[in-house]
Amino acid sequence: MSDKLTIDLTNFKDRTGSRIPEGTYRVVVDDAEQTEARSGNTMINLFLRVQGGEFDGATLVDRLVLTEKSLFRVVGFMQAIGLPTPRKRLQISLNQFVNKQLEVQVEDGEPYNGRVKSEVRGYAKIRKSEKQSEADLDDIGNEPEQAAEPSQEQETTPEQAATPEPDTDESSEDVNLDDLTNL
Repeated sequence: MSDKLTIDLTNFKDRTGSRIPEGTYRVVVDDAEQTEARSGNTMINLFLRVQGGEFDGATLVDRLVLTEKSLFRVVGFMQAIGLPTPRKRLQISLNQFVNKQLEVQVEDGEPYNGRVKSEVRGYAKIRKSEKQSEADLDDIGNEPEQAAEPSQEQETTPEQAATPEPDTDESSEDVNLDDLTNL
């Protein structure tokens, strides 16, 4: 028997995430997948990679459960990545989430199996002025060190997300989000 072993990690995906200090971080959505929560509800797993700073490359995993009580988190995430959130039934492709940048507020979660995990507590858009300065830095080969704190008006609170703008169109037909984002 050989002393060498081949281990194929091509499809490995960290499903628990890294532990990083509490704070605000710029992330990019590496992947999003639909799965089922233990409760039986549909859930979206988001795989977020930290960009810049000391924890560049660290992975955070967030789970968005699609229940009426937790839709404020889904709406907050979609607004942070710039997707429309009309008060209608939406058909979405999870590919629309991939490669989108946003800021996340991270806090320590409750210990699970003796391990404390970083948890995403909130989402915010990256300010346009910051996106522009990042593009300028990329042109000269530099990267920003750490994400800036989001301004109050950009952060989506649970109360804001739970009370979206009233919709004047009362139709109940499904809306394909691809149609809305390609206008």
